Amino acid sequence: MARTSHRVVSAWRAVRPNGGVLLLAIAAAGCGPREKAVTDTATTGSRAPSPYVSEIGAWPAETSAFASDRTGRLSAALRAKVPSCGSATPVVARDSIGPLYPGQPLPIVLGACRNALRYWQWDDGSYLPALAVRLGNALVVAELGGMTADDVVSRVIAVEGARTAEGIGAGSSLAEVQRAYGAPTWRRNQCTVDAAFDSRPGLVVRIAVSATAGAASCGEIRRFGDGPDFSRFPRGSRVEWVAAELGAAG
Repeated sequence: MARTSHRVVSAWRAVRPNGGVLLLAIAAAGCGPREKAVTDTATTGSRAPSPYVSEIGAWPAETSAFASDRTGRLSAALRAKVPSCGSATPVVARDSIGPLYPGQPLPIVLGACRNALRYWQWDDGSYLPALAVRLGNALVVAELGGMTADDVVSRVIAVEGARTAEGIGAGSSLAEVQRAYGAPTWRRNQCTVDAAFDSRPGLVVRIAVSATAGAASCGEIRRFGDGPDFSRFPRGSRVEWVAAELGAAG
């Protein structure tokens, strides 16, 4: 199936480069086996200079072999192609996941993770250009606004293996999300629902709707995302993924 058989969006949404820098407090002062809990704290300042590539290159033209399915999941064959970009499993923060962050220029992404898998990510009715890497035990995806040197990352997704400082990640219960972040701000997509939070601007949670009550239509799924909590979702619904995204709570 040729790339031209899909509607590929080269500009998903307008994003602004983020000047914030993430501080991860991961080690206690002095020596000893105990570590402090990781915190999610964004402060003003500039990021350290990063390597970059001068040639972007092309995305795969054959989307049947290099595209996620209609739920946005990567096949086993595609997962096997995802390279490592570091041995440390990152924390999902409001403005970054490891070396990747929303607003990051594509040349710098490829400078940091030069061999990242280029593929097409299905989301909300369109195929988007994306990059996938493994960071320690985590599978992380960077969705892009385009495929040129002028384009930037629109969203960084922890598909699996990485969690927030509060312990929220793929598979977390909706009750755990509510306790960690409070009332959600709903975003109803074509056939999915995301939750953002005033308490954690930039953090986004995609809901995996349980099939315990039977298959839900897209309209029903959108209606689950309503009210000040997650109580409308069928019992057993959980977090599908957690992401850092610019303007998510706006």
